[in-house]
Amino acid sequence: MSLVTAIIIDDEAHNISVLKTLLNKHCPLINIVAEAASADEGFQKINSFHPQLIFLDIRMPGKSGFDLLKLFNTIEFEVIFVSAFNEYAITAFEFNALGYILKPIDFSKLISSVDKAIEKINVEEKNDSVLHFIKTLEEKNDLINKIAIHQNEKVALINISEIISVEAKNELCELKLMDGMSHYSSKDLKLFEDMLEKIGNFIRVNKGAVININHIKGYSKGDTCTLQMMNNSEFEVSRRKKTEVLRRVNFI
Repeated sequence: MSLVTAIIIDDEAHNISVLKTLLNKHCPLINIVAEAASADEGFQKINSFHPQLIFLDIRMPGKSGFDLLKLFNTIEFEVIFVSAFNEYAITAFEFNALGYILKPIDFSKLISSVDKAIEKINVEEKNDSVLHFIKTLEEKNDLINKIAIHQNEKVALINISEIISVEAKNELCELKLMDGMSHYSSKDLKLFEDMLEKIGNFIRVNKGAVININHIKGYSKGDTCTLQMMNNSEFEVSRRKKTEVLRRVNFI
């Protein structure tokens, strides 16, 4: 198997040195052809060397790693983010199937991220997911306002505020939206729960559903608590979650 050309972009020389050492030890198919200490230098090196893969820090003086990616109309390389970024954004990276590694670097995570990138490079997939993700990120406060749902050859960008519920349906999750549309994802319900609860206004109400509390129309009293949603769907709240759910929606 041929080597994969790569560039490391990080404003700290020590971080570049550590990553190079780990790559040499654990990822022999990666050939580092250049390094860069800023987004501007990284842009120049990418255009000069045309790498198949870049390892990119997010927070750098001046332009960020996101600013660098926005300079490209199309991205012809794979991206693995290497950053001490907050847990919330990392969950979003994972949800959108982007490679990321949290500093300090876990070599097992490095190996799995590199293997995933190499697999995509070998099948010559067009890398649209990075630009889709960048467009949904509000860098000012690191909040996500959209999520990308991959459906066959298409990617649907969904406003999170418009999601009424996410339900596990056999091997898929169904996302019901305000406009009556439904989207389906092969992602696990737990992954939706982890991401959406970090954003706020979402809560797991039972084994099979996560709902947006902003779209609750009412609820039934008694031992069994059933939530009525704005789209007229209903969700029974498990006994274990009842107190938490009612507290969250200010019904207590």
